[in-house]
Amino acid sequence: MFGLRALAVVVAVLLGAFLWMFYQQNTPFRAAPQQPINFSHQIHFERGIQCAFCHMDAPRSTFAGIPSVLKCMGCHRVIIPQYPEIQKLHAYWRTATPIPWRRVYWVPDYVRFTHHPHIAAGIQCQACHGSVGSMDRVRRDVDFNMNTCLTCHRAMGARTDCFGACHH
Repeated sequence: MFGLRALAVVVAVLLGAFLWMFYQQNTPFRAAPQQPINFSHQIHFERGIQCAFCHMDAPRSTFAGIPSVLKCMGCHRVIIPQYPEIQKLHAYWRTATPIPWRRVYWVPDYVRFTHHPHIAAGIQCQACHGSVGSMDRVRRDVDFNMNTCLTCHRAMGARTDCFGACHH
């Protein structure tokens, strides 16, 4: 009798964990997080700045990378330095403090992801990140979940085997 009860508890816990993970993968799109500096992707995009100019790590890393204060100051030492949001950037520069940006997109730890094969296949940033170039404050525009990835992989003829393609 104890064996069946213990088995039922284990099954219930595993089912609960699976449902929680499923819920986390399919939560509604989140509002744009408040950032320490009101950075407009739209303004930069309209001026012809490509995503990879600031997110230089995307071609070679799992993360696109958030530009350093030095990268931002490369332009904003002279471009509208008096603007209040740029003054915040200058304050981080003066104190040698990294900007504590809040991450918008991420994949779970059990997913192996790199931007490189996606970039090499000619997939534009907007396909996965939405219309960031039209956003003042970035929000999750595309819901990352297994179905989203599988749908795209199938459409592009990419691998869909779970452990060979995406999971470890």
